[in-house]
Amino acid sequence: MIKILLVDDQEELLDITRLFLEKGGDITVDTALSAQEALTMLSLKKYDAIVSDYEMPSMDGIEFLKIIKHDGIEKPFIIFTGRSREEVVIEALNSGADFYLQKGTDPKVQFAELKNMIQQAVLRKRIEEALLQSETNYRTLVECTEDSIYMVDRKGRYLFMNSHHKNRLGIANTQDNVLNYADIHSPEESERFIALVREVISTSRPLQDEYQRDGRWFVRTMSPVKNAIIELTIAVTVVSTEITKTKHLEQALSNLEAQYRILVESTQDSIYSVDRECRYLFMNSHHKTRLGITDEDYKGRRYHDYHSPEASDRFSQAIDQIFHEKRSLREQYIIDERSFVRTFSPVINTTTGEITSVVIVSIEING
Repeated sequence: MIKILLVDDQEELLDITRLFLEKGGDITVDTALSAQEALTMLSLKKYDAIVSDYEMPSMDGIEFLKIIKHDGIEKPFIIFTGRSREEVVIEALNSGADFYLQKGTDPKVQFAELKNMIQQAVLRKRIEEALLQSETNYRTLVECTEDSIYMVDRKGRYLFMNSHHKNRLGIANTQDNVLNYADIHSPEESERFIALVREVISTSRPLQDEYQRDGRWFVRTMSPVKNAIIELTIAVTVVSTEITKTKHLEQALSNLEAQYRILVESTQDSIYSVDRECRYLFMNSHHKTRLGITDEDYKGRRYHDYHSPEASDRFSQAIDQIFHEKRSLREQYIIDERSFVRTFSPVINTTTGEITSVVIVSIEING
């Protein structure tokens, strides 16, 4: 629905124009007999557009237009008048009017044209406001992120960079378009970066790159920027995220895993894991030696492939109990006149709460 404020000092013309504009049901019209009355109405209510006569007592349509522009009311404005002097038309358009329509002798034609002008002006204004809001949202997102976001051309010249990237490079007061990547990076960094930029431009495909700078780790996603008219990639947008903490965590986990493997492999106890079907997922060297295994072919093999039916049944029952009760189990058993104690421990997925496997630690009891 479009809301219109119609201003004219001729009351009968106001009524006729209002009736015609409201006829289709997509426009509602409020009327005012003077510019002063219209200014009061504008202070109390919002309209999508204003249609005003030119010649009115006390304040003409152009004076009215200049006042609302001065007050910051940016709404489509249409001059609808019987005056046709060229200087009036020029002044109206120069003052910010969107359209100028002369009142004619054929009401049906002129009202149809007026309605079309209103719809065009309001649609154009709504598109402008939507684009402005979209740009505002985009800039807010780009400026609030903790990632570096910037754009370069094929030569590495900066076309744009957000505040975070400026601060990261220490160039907060420098204009983007006077900088090249090579101005603030080493020759080695610049050569590698330009090669990646040219790859993205030539292939028109994004890529990811992990790199290190000043002891900090980053991953950058480089995406092609295409010109829709010439259908060519003309620039590259880069989103660079610091992953130093993640790298340190990965290193710590790697060290922990290495220590775990040393511990598991150096022990004289059997350590292995199986799934619900008693298929081997892992076994340490001591357990391989105990079973006479020298390679990795055990993975996916079942427990009963290496043990007697009686031992396999006992083991299978223990695994079923673990999956049913979701708690550890400890038991003593004998194989080939050797006595062992083994502990079954469930490995539980913290997200689903389901058991994914069972880890078994088997210790031989001496004497």
